[in-house]
Amino acid sequence: MKFHILGTGNFGNMVAHYLRKHNHKVTLLLRTPVNLAHFERFQRTITINQPNGDVEQTQGYDTEVLRDFDIDELVDRHFHYGACPPNLQIQRLIVTTKAQDVSKSFRRIFYRLSPTSTIVLLTNGMGVYEELMEDFFSQDEKLRPNILMGAATHIVYRTKLINSSFDLLHYGIGEIDLGIIPRKEVEPNVTAKSNESNSKITKEPILDINGNELPPIPENSLRTTLEVLTSIPELHCRHVNVLTIQNRLLENLVINACINPLTAIFNIRNGGLLFNRGADRVIEAICKESTQIMQKHREFLGMKPSNRFGTERLIDAIHQICKSTVNLKSTMLQDVTTRKITEIDYLNGYLVKLGKFYGIPTPVNKFVVDMIYMKHILVSNPKNLKDRI
Repeated sequence: MKFHILGTGNFGNMVAHYLRKHNHKVTLLLRTPVNLAHFERFQRTITINQPNGDVEQTQGYDTEVLRDFDIDELVDRHFHYGACPPNLQIQRLIVTTKAQDVSKSFRRIFYRLSPTSTIVLLTNGMGVYEELMEDFFSQDEKLRPNILMGAATHIVYRTKLINSSFDLLHYGIGEIDLGIIPRKEVEPNVTAKSNESNSKITKEPILDINGNELPPIPENSLRTTLEVLTSIPELHCRHVNVLTIQNRLLENLVINACINPLTAIFNIRNGGLLFNRGADRVIEAICKESTQIMQKHREFLGMKPSNRFGTERLIDAIHQICKSTVNLKSTMLQDVTTRKITEIDYLNGYLVKLGKFYGIPTPVNKFVVDMIYMKHILVSNPKNLKDRI
């Protein structure tokens, strides 16, 4: 079965490797010719080093360098897919690029997707799905692709000697939860066009937001995508209902909204947040705001009250993550260090947006967002700091 991978960083290349290991076709969607040249230097090979010392290598990848594509070039956005040549059409897209890059990258490929395509969103933070719907599919929700939201706990990073996303250490074997985002309306005449080659379906029921089983949809790229991903033992994927995935994503949001910006602001590894009274007070303040927001947001989504989002429970979860990743650098610290745009708008920034929507003050999260903005400017333009001394 064929998959396209958008986001050839550490996590995306790990997923690509395990798909190839189990004989699936994989096309890596590369942003620039420089990325392609880098892959060529590695003989178009992805290497995964296991914690026990085993080394796995996979080859046989297809590659594409994405061209810039302007939405305004399209005369009618409703029917753009029909004009797409068959060899460019995408049936299964796995998105692992960073949250702040998704919309920009998606602009280059959205015209290659159809209502019978399936998108697997494996991004950090929250707000990516809403952004895609607003920017690309808001004209008619029935015509958007099938969408799987994912939450992952795998830990993978570059080996020190090679320092490339094509030579990785699968440090922490985790799991991936996948939940289907149901359409507001399901019309068989829209989704009935599926290929006979996708006739194999999973037995798991598709659930709506309340956990009720939806009628079978006659589109099988969604089901075959789930079937393939859940069959790969190294990925430890499981299909869960949308309530479960939303809870996982919201919990990850709060955890990352503490660990990522604080480690980036103070230039410390994750373990630096442990046994630190100052860090404890800031984490507690972020979690207190987040608890109020989660209570209102989950109620709005029709979820039952849960102690999972209590302040003490969230603080404990954050400490557990820091202990298990004590020597690792957060992705935001890595982005700040390399002068890249961070995903702060999809972490604390998303909490600020929710707080505004529900009328809950979020002064601590606003301050954290501003601190990351300030840090990025100072690191990216050191002359600005020098001129002010």
